[in-house]
Amino acid sequence: MQNIGTSASSLAERVKAKAEQERQEMESLTRQQFSALSESLRQSSQNALSITEAAILAQLGNLESSISSRSRTLNLAFGWTCLRGLLLSLSILTGAGLGGWGLITLAGKQVSKLRSEITVLSERKAALEVESTRIWATFKGLEPLHSEGKDYLLTPEGWTIINSGMAGKRDAWRIVRK
Repeated sequence: MQNIGTSASSLAERVKAKAEQERQEMESLTRQQFSALSESLRQSSQNALSITEAAILAQLGNLESSISSRSRTLNLAFGWTCLRGLLLSLSILTGAGLGGWGLITLAGKQVSKLRSEITVLSERKAALEVESTRIWATFKGLEPLHSEGKDYLLTPEGWTIINSGMAGKRDAWRIVRK
């Protein structure tokens, strides 16, 4: 019987060690996922900004060429057609600027949304850890035992488990000290 107690203690230690290892692995995976998500978001934002910058620079180059060309035409024949072309170029530049601003704003909102999601997940994790600690404290001392092909639940010395009836369709058990 002492062998069972020793086995139970050994098993309990291994279960505790395994649970701690799994908790640490879960924390490590969560940190890695947060880091990967942060890096991915940074890369996406950087790519969006680079694309926007390139588009704006290309539009500015095109606009500069267009303005130079139209200025020469205006000098040759100062007419309303050239003035309309200049206004069209200005409206294209304004549209490109507003489009770039829109992309930057969208990227900023995505960053904010992901940050708030990370905050919510962190708060949820903390709440689950508190709940886990409370449950562990309530049932502290109970240990699982697998012997002769059957599973048992060992109570601390001086404790007993009493069947208290049904709670819905499940058995309800009460843990009391003798």
